[in-house]
Amino acid sequence: MKAYDSGFIKRVSKFSSLMFFDNLLYDATSESHKSYNQMAIETKTTHGIDISKQGIDQRFNEGAQKFIQSLISQELSTLVSGNIDMGWLKLFKRVNIKDSTEFDLNERLKEKLPGFGGSASKAGACIQYDFDIKSGKVNDLAITPASRSDAKDALKSIENVQEGDLIIRDLGYFSLPFYMAVQKIMAYFISRLNVRILVFEKNMDGKFERLDFSKLYQTMKENKISRMDKNVFIGENEKFPIRLIIELLPDGAFNERMRRINASQIKHSRRDKAFTRDYIDRARFNLFMTNIHSVTLDGETVAKIYKLRWQVELVFKTWKSIFGMHRIGPMKYHRLMCTLNARLLLILINWETFMVHRARLYIKTSKLISINKCFKTLKDRSSKLREILTNDCKGIEKWIRGTEGMFETKHWLERKKNKLGQLEILCLNIL
Repeated sequence: MKAYDSGFIKRVSKFSSLMFFDNLLYDATSESHKSYNQMAIETKTTHGIDISKQGIDQRFNEGAQKFIQSLISQELSTLVSGNIDMGWLKLFKRVNIKDSTEFDLNERLKEKLPGFGGSASKAGACIQYDFDIKSGKVNDLAITPASRSDAKDALKSIENVQEGDLIIRDLGYFSLPFYMAVQKIMAYFISRLNVRILVFEKNMDGKFERLDFSKLYQTMKENKISRMDKNVFIGENEKFPIRLIIELLPDGAFNERMRRINASQIKHSRRDKAFTRDYIDRARFNLFMTNIHSVTLDGETVAKIYKLRWQVELVFKTWKSIFGMHRIGPMKYHRLMCTLNARLLLILINWETFMVHRARLYIKTSKLISINKCFKTLKDRSSKLREILTNDCKGIEKWIRGTEGMFETKHWLERKKNKLGQLEILCLNIL
């Protein structure tokens, strides 16, 4: 039905939408991209249908793209979740983390998917990913041009925020109107503070004064203060009240930060960040903004919770190292979008499997399983999953249940020495 609704199938054909989908899974579960000729051979071997490589090429069109995207939408709406509710997590309905990952594409696609240029490719794709770390429920999964900034995506995603949520966002998504809207919904946020946002305090006369980060640095340095908690106002016109957690960086960490910022500017040909005195003074701190009251969570806990954002970096690393999301050879636009969405669909099903077992095994053992270890095992079982998906998903529940026994052995998340791990952050106690 979805194949007809999307316009992919307009009349009965010996090469069905199911066979086309199976070819995409054949490619997605392989170590390298398959050629049209290899897909034609696989169609003959698996389904007994003769089709030329030109015939397969013609199937990659706008209708095919819409068909695969409709399968993604269906999967997002039916994901089964496994909830973990402990420590500070109990304070919030959901804990939503959003981030994006980018990768270069062949420059032939620069009109459809423009990149940054400079030392990077003129064509590139970006995957926007938003999920609830409590349940594993995916709220957003979309492919956009790499040149489209995360900040432009921020306001659009306000429709996904619900009362009682905690939103954790990277600096790239910073949008003051977004955070003002989050507070209006009676939800919560933790974010880094954008360097361009003006910060004010009220003086004894009740008038607004700019926060002097140079003086603040000297005060904290001289008095050996590593962290400070302030109620301030941000925005030149808005004067939006927030709580600002200020962490002083060691000199070595500050120098490394400036080196990375400069390298990023060069790579993306961005010269819009002037290294003014104020910019450098602010770079000496980790600045976290939140609307969670200090009575609920202290500053140290807020800063630690923000570290959970790095979990999405591990997710992206898994996508790339195990499923090869970024290893895309030259191909036309519609084939590219079908290929990427097929891989994302495969990842979503594996993610659902992982999150369900993560919850069950945590309840059973009080331990967390490793996404990297589990996804490697799931990738090894991809051929069976491909068979299930092309057979109307018959046996999918049995397949999901069958993985739990494997995950319970040699798939545990290992704690890195002298580093705060995911389990330790999730188990942080409430004041």
